Amino acid sequence: MNLSLLTFSLIPDVLLCKLDAEKLCRICTDNGIDRIDPIRDELKLYGKEKLKKAMQATSVSCGCLIANVDFLGEPHKANATLREVLTDCRELGTDQLMIVPGQALDNRKKRVRSLSRKEMMEEAVRFFRLAVAEAGKQGITVGLEDTPQTIKPFCTIEEMRTLLTQVPGLKLILDTGNILVGDPHADLLAYYEALKPYIMRIHLKDVAVGHFPGKETCVDGQQIAPVVAGSGVLPMRDFLRKLKADGYDGDLCIEYAAPKGTHGADHGAVLAAYADYIRSVWDETDVRASYIEIPGVNKPVSRIFLGTAMMPMLMGKEVDALLDSVYALGVNAFDCARGYGFAEKSLGTWVKHRNNRERVVILTKCGNVNMKGKVCVNREVIVKELEKSLKTLGMDYIDIYLLHRDDPNTPVSEFIECLNEKQREGKIRVFGVSNWTKERIEEANAYAAAHGLNGFAVSSPNYGLAEQVNDPWGGDCVTVSGDAHRADREWYAREGMPVLAYSSLGRGFFTGKFKSGDYEGAKKVLDGAARKGYLYPVNMDRLARCETLAAEKGCTVSDIAMRYIFGSEMKVCALVSTSSARRMRQNVQASLAPLTPEESRFLETGER
Repeated sequence: MNLSLLTFSLIPDVLLCKLDAEKLCRICTDNGIDRIDPIRDELKLYGKEKLKKAMQATSVSCGCLIANVDFLGEPHKANATLREVLTDCRELGTDQLMIVPGQALDNRKKRVRSLSRKEMMEEAVRFFRLAVAEAGKQGITVGLEDTPQTIKPFCTIEEMRTLLTQVPGLKLILDTGNILVGDPHADLLAYYEALKPYIMRIHLKDVAVGHFPGKETCVDGQQIAPVVAGSGVLPMRDFLRKLKADGYDGDLCIEYAAPKGTHGADHGAVLAAYADYIRSVWDETDVRASYIEIPGVNKPVSRIFLGTAMMPMLMGKEVDALLDSVYALGVNAFDCARGYGFAEKSLGTWVKHRNNRERVVILTKCGNVNMKGKVCVNREVIVKELEKSLKTLGMDYIDIYLLHRDDPNTPVSEFIECLNEKQREGKIRVFGVSNWTKERIEEANAYAAAHGLNGFAVSSPNYGLAEQVNDPWGGDCVTVSGDAHRADREWYAREGMPVLAYSSLGRGFFTGKFKSGDYEGAKKVLDGAARKGYLYPVNMDRLARCETLAAEKGCTVSDIAMRYIFGSEMKVCALVSTSSARRMRQNVQASLAPLTPEESRFLETGER
C-alpha cells in the first residue's frame, strides 16, 4: 500500500510564503508518504525545478500530475495544452496523468452551459480518445476523476461507465467523496465494484454532508465538505478492508483538507491523523472506543470523553481537524462547561461544520467556582447558564447537563425541580452532577423518587490512579480515588450510576514526562492545580509501581494508568484532554485492555 498526498489545499500557504517545495516534501516524509499528486498550477508556484530538486533530496516522487484541460469550455486550445502537460509529466518522472475537464470559469461557462449532457459526453469521448493515444506513445496512462460538478456528465456510475467503455485505455481515478455529488445516496462499495476494472488511483476523501456554503454541491442542494479520514459519513473502514482483500496495489491518495489557521510545517501533525487512520485500518491495527448506554441519551456514549478545557479551545479557536481525528477513533462524547473559556464555541463550530449533532454526545456544565473559589448554584444560575450554553454551542438541546459543583445553601428540591423542568422543555436529555458526595446524590434522588421526578443520572467525581490529596481548584472538589473512598466506589458499582471520571490521569501526573521521586521534574511538567492536588508521596509511590508494571508489560506509564481506570467495577468513562490524535489513540487502545483486580491492587498497595 502506497500513500500519496493531494497537495492542492496547501496552495494558500505557498502564496503566503509559508510553505515551499522543501517543506512540502519534508511533511510527506515525516508521515511516511513517499509520493505527491500536484496540480499543474503548483509547478509555477513552487517552481518546477525547485520541486524536482526537493523531491530528489527527500526521495519523494510524483505519483500523478493533475492538469486542467478545458476541452468543454475551450476545445480549440485543449490539444495544445495536452502536449504541454505530457511534457511536464515526463519532466516530473510520472507515468500517470489525471485530466480535469475544466473549472468552468466565467469566461467559459456560457459555452459549457449551452451544451447538453449528451453533447458534453461526445466532446469528452473525442478528446479522451486523442489524449489516451498521445499519452500512450510516451508510456503515460490517462485517468479521469468522477467530477464534483453536477453540470458535467462525469459523476454517476452510469455516466462514468459510458465514458470508460467508449474510450479504451482510459482509467478512472475514484474520488470517494465525489460519488455523493451525483447521487447523495450512492453506496461507495457498490460504486467501487461497478467500476473496479477501470480504477487506476483512489482519492480517499471522507466527507460531511450538510449545508456548507462554498463547498461542492450535490444534486439535492446539500454540500459535501472534506474531513479527516474515518470521521465522515463514508464507510472508509469497510472500503479500505475491501481494497486490501481485492489485492489493490495502486496508490491511495490522501485528499488533505488544510485546516484554517494551520501553516507551514504544522500541517504535518494534522496530516498524521489521516495517514495513521489509513495505515491502521489497512494493517488491521485500528482501534475504536467502546460504548455504554446511558438511559435517556438515546445514542451510544463512548467510554472516553474528550475534555475541552485545553488550548486552543479555551480561546474559542477552530479545532475541526483535532475533533475529526478523535471522532475517527470512535470517541463521540465531549466534555465542556461554562467555566471552560470559549471551549463551547469551538465545540459548537465543529458540530455545525460536520452536521453531526445526532451522532455526538455533548456534555456541558453550569455552576462552577468563581475567581475567589466560591460556589453559588441555584435555579437562577442553572436557567441563565443553560441558555448561554445552548446559544454558544449553537444547539437546541444538551445530551448530558451537569451541575459543576454542589451548593449546600440550595436545597436539593430546587435543583431537581429546575432540571426536570428543563428536561421537559427538551433542552436537556439527562442531567447529573460533578463534585457531589454520594450522600447528597442520594438525598436528591430520594426527593425525585418521592415526587415522581427524574433524579441525577450520572456523576462526575475525580477518579484515577492518582489520589486527589487536596482540592485543586476550590469549591469542595470531590474524589472517589484512594483507599479512603473505597465505600464510595462500592456504592457507585452497586447503584450502576455512570461515573465520568475527571482528571483521570492526574492532570499529567501519569504522562511519563517525569520519573517517580523526581519532584523538581514534576514541578516543571504539572500546572498549579495538578501540583496542589496530586504532587504528594502517595502518588510518587503509585507512579513507581506503575513504572514497574509498565516495564513488565512493555507499555507506557500512561497506558497502565488508563487501564487501571477501566479495571474498576464501577461503570466508568474517562474524561481525557489531549491535543494529540496519536495520544488519544493510545488512550483508546489502553481502555480496551483493563487491568486485572490483582494488577490494580498492586498499583494501589504494592502487594502481589
